[in-house]
Amino acid sequence: MTSARAVDGVIFDLDGTLVESLPTIALAMQEALAAYGIEKTIAEVYPIIGPPIETMALQLGASPEDARLIGVEYRRRYDEQYIQRTEPCAGARELLDDLDAAGIPYAIVTNKREYSGLQMLDVMGWRTRVRALAGRDTEGAGEKPDPAAARFGLRALGIEASRAAFVGDTEFDMRCGRDAGIAFVIGVLGARSAEQLRAEGATHVAASLDAVGEILLGAAVSR
Repeated sequence: MTSARAVDGVIFDLDGTLVESLPTIALAMQEALAAYGIEKTIAEVYPIIGPPIETMALQLGASPEDARLIGVEYRRRYDEQYIQRTEPCAGARELLDDLDAAGIPYAIVTNKREYSGLQMLDVMGWRTRVRALAGRDTEGAGEKPDPAAARFGLRALGIEASRAAFVGDTEFDMRCGRDAGIAFVIGVLGARSAEQLRAEGATHVAASLDAVGEILLGAAVSR
C-alpha cells in the first residue's frame, strides 16, 4: 500500500462485499419461500440476491401479499438462525485496518433494514469503526439503486462525490454510486461478472478486497 491516497472517504455495500453473507441469505430465503409453497433451489436464489427480500420474492414467483409475508419469515429465520454464522469476506478486516491507519473514514449503505445492518456490524465487531450505516428504511437514505443511499453516505462522511469511492458487488451498488456522481465506483467480482459490473457503472473492477485497497489508497488508480 502507498501513502498517496486516492479518496477522502469510502461507502461500502455490506452483503457480499464486506461480509460473506450470501450463502446464509440464500438458505434463509429458500426456507422462507418454501413456507409459502414456493420451492426453489439455492442455485435459483443466489443469482438474484441484491434487492430487498420482498423484491426477490416477487421475482421468484410470489404474489405481492405473499412477498410481504415471505419478507417477515425470512427476517425471522435469518436473525434467529443465520446471522451469527456470518464471516467477514477475505481481506475485509485488513482493508478496514488499512483505511483506519490512513485516516480514511467509511460508511455502509445496505438494502437490509437498518436494524439488521447494525446487527451484522455487532456480529463482526465493527459497530464503533463504521462512521454511519444506512439501511433501506433509514430516514434520508433509500433503497439501492436509488442514489439517495449513496448521498446519505457522503453526508455522513462529510465528503464530496468527486473525492469518494463506492464499493459493492452488484448492479444495484454500481448504479447507486454512478448516479450519485461518485468518482470511484468499484465492483468486486463474485456475485456478478466484470462485464456486468462495468455495464452498470463500475469505473474499476477488483478481483479481491486487497485489490480494492490498492485503488483506495492510491496504488492503482488507472481506469
